[in-house]
Amino acid sequence: MTIDYFGYLGKKESYDFVGGKITVVDDFEQGRNWIEKYTNRDGFLYPPTQNTYSSSPLTPDKKEIIPKTERPALLHSLPYSHSIEISNCGSIEEQRKGPSGFLIQLLGFLLGYRLQFHDWWVDGRVPIGGRKGLSDRKMTTEDFLSHCFPMWKKWNPADQKLITNILFMFSRSVHYEWSWERFAIGYMVIDGLWKLSCNLKVVSEHCPHKDRIQKMCEAYKIPINDLYIGKIVSLRNDLFHETIWDKGQPGSSGSSDTDRHVLFLRNLSTRIILGIFDYDTPFIKTEWWSFSSFIFEKKC
Repeated sequence: MTIDYFGYLGKKESYDFVGGKITVVDDFEQGRNWIEKYTNRDGFLYPPTQNTYSSSPLTPDKKEIIPKTERPALLHSLPYSHSIEISNCGSIEEQRKGPSGFLIQLLGFLLGYRLQFHDWWVDGRVPIGGRKGLSDRKMTTEDFLSHCFPMWKKWNPADQKLITNILFMFSRSVHYEWSWERFAIGYMVIDGLWKLSCNLKVVSEHCPHKDRIQKMCEAYKIPINDLYIGKIVSLRNDLFHETIWDKGQPGSSGSSDTDRHVLFLRNLSTRIILGIFDYDTPFIKTEWWSFSSFIFEKKC
């Protein structure tokens, strides 16, 4: 097996699952100390400030800051916390485009982290501490990975890439600070889930857009709330087709009502993802429009 590394996952736990394993690195504490030092009180790690420098070929070690070039870095890196090993999956490059890329995004979805390979970059703010993860139990995590990974391997390459991208965007959506931005990315996730559901022959692609969420709820046995589905679709149509957000301008309008629909959309996407993987949990049948917390476990 080829070993690769990723982070940052703030759980000092290793996971064994069907087809591979994820292991805590030896210098985990060093990375955690760095994360704790630079994480903001709001629970996010923000990009560092950067400057542009000038230097001469004659004195390459002597660099000077170019005035008025200070800005937040577009990209930054995270300390790695875990290694990942997968059986019979080729080179690291092949794994990253396939199974390991999928698995670290699946793990981030489950535990509430934004994860990336150790020498790849991230952009924007990164949630630290597992914000609103589904599970905190090692046994549940191992069971979930063992269930989903064999299923993913049976899909065609296009659908494999699609779900990896969906999971990536799901975790990345918290990068955005405006509610209308989080909503737009959240609906992008919904559209991706609809496409994947069509590809897997779970729903019929010949369906009006306004009915797609309801059809996915029916297919995956997710509770339906016509009022909230209608509001989500209406917000989407106004924003995507008319650049209207909550009857106003994006960035200057929005309310607690629209904020909760952003949350409901994310809750709904979570249940659809679980439904696509046919993970047998009562959590899928809980109300996605509720502010209550529901226990995520496999059905006994």
